[in-house]
Amino acid sequence: MLQIGEFSRLSRISVRMLRHYDQVGLLKPVEQDAQTGYRRYAVSQLAEANRITVLRDLGFPIREIGRLAHADDRELARALDDRARELEEGIGREQRRLADLLRFRQDVEAGGAAISCEVTLVSIPSYQVVALRMELAGYGEERRAWERLGAFMRERKIAPSEPYTEYCEFCDEGAAADAGGDAAGGAGDAIAAGGAPCGAPSPVTVEVAVATDAHGEDDGPLRFYRSAALPLAASIKVYGPYENIAPVYASFARWLEDHPALRMAGPTREVAHRGPWNAEDPQDYLTEFLVPVQKIA
Repeated sequence: MLQIGEFSRLSRISVRMLRHYDQVGLLKPVEQDAQTGYRRYAVSQLAEANRITVLRDLGFPIREIGRLAHADDRELARALDDRARELEEGIGREQRRLADLLRFRQDVEAGGAAISCEVTLVSIPSYQVVALRMELAGYGEERRAWERLGAFMRERKIAPSEPYTEYCEFCDEGAAADAGGDAAGGAGDAIAAGGAPCGAPSPVTVEVAVATDAHGEDDGPLRFYRSAALPLAASIKVYGPYENIAPVYASFARWLEDHPALRMAGPTREVAHRGPWNAEDPQDYLTEFLVPVQKIA
């Protein structure tokens, strides 16, 4: 038997943390003196303590550590695989954040000159699509929705129409407030013009869609419908890497300010004409932003 101080030195877990683990039921001593309260641990508990330390250092929450501390090898391996994927996604987000920072710093060094995007007025007909709506942690997570829609389409053998066309629309509370729905349960699913919210990330809902000739029954998050026609829309085409997209909304806002007879009239539709699936060089990417507008009476 080991006193708590001895167990602390051998396990390299502080006495304070051992007491905390006891209180939350994560690692309880084999016995505790009823009169003095002194805790005693078995030598065999050192292996459990070591596993707890490793899981804690890997970022598992206390609740999961309690479950995995006594899990068999197969269950532990599955949990480690899941955690590895989480870490890889987190690394990817941080790498993108670093790339954004470096690009922004480069713009600052270059004098912060704003990229201007040309805006034209167009009319877009409706067409058949297969779509999926999904809540995300933030605007930067759009890729997850596309991956899920792609998996559904492969599973159900849904072929995209030619030429390949895909688009996404974001939903958030900002557009609902603009439409007079600031109170809870207001305008609801209005689509925002896009752009990342300030401050801490908050959940957003995105709908991703791919043009298809297929028709089918709605199945959970998967829906078949004809896209809304856009009788009048401001079109902003962005050539090159997705990083060039950032100035789009500022350019549109300046254009709208110069056209006071028009106002925004619906969801912004981000249409990808060329991307990784049909262009090897990111400089050849083409993304079009369609912002429905209407004349002010």
